[in-house]
Amino acid sequence: MLDAGKEYLAESRLTPLLYQEGLPSVDELFKQLRSATFSGLHRKVVDAMTNNETWFFRDFVPYEALRTRVIPELLAARATERKLMIWSAACSSGQEPYSLAMLLRESFPMLTSWNVTLLASDISTAILSRAQKGRYSQLEVNRGMPAALLASTSLARGWTGN
Repeated sequence: MLDAGKEYLAESRLTPLLYQEGLPSVDELFKQLRSATFSGLHRKVVDAMTNNETWFFRDFVPYEALRTRVIPELLAARATERKLMIWSAACSSGQEPYSLAMLLRESFPMLTSWNVTLLASDISTAILSRAQKGRYSQLEVNRGMPAALLASTSLARGWTGN
């Protein structure tokens, strides 16, 4: 359900899909969606309607809580098994899980001898495909990436842009 006054958002995101699918209206799109089981068209609507707003180290407070409290507690609790798995849900184009990986590498060097898994997921398969590539424009890297971290990471040494 859309908030009142947000109809324009659905229309602006779905209009390109209407043209792509050769559909005359949003009503016809909804009719087709209702008449079929989950299909490629449903996936395209999900991708069109998904908000893919993200950036590196988005929202300082959660990363600081991870660095100072959550990760140290997890490390203490799992010291014997030396295994850590973290799930980044709704990861969009991947800047949050990459930020988490950088935070782990910079703040917890002892994890190099641990079995660490980062799982990143999103409802949009199109944006996940982009996240898997891990390639970001200079603007995306500059947006939120602390300069000191950028200078110290392999991201800075290996960045080729796109």
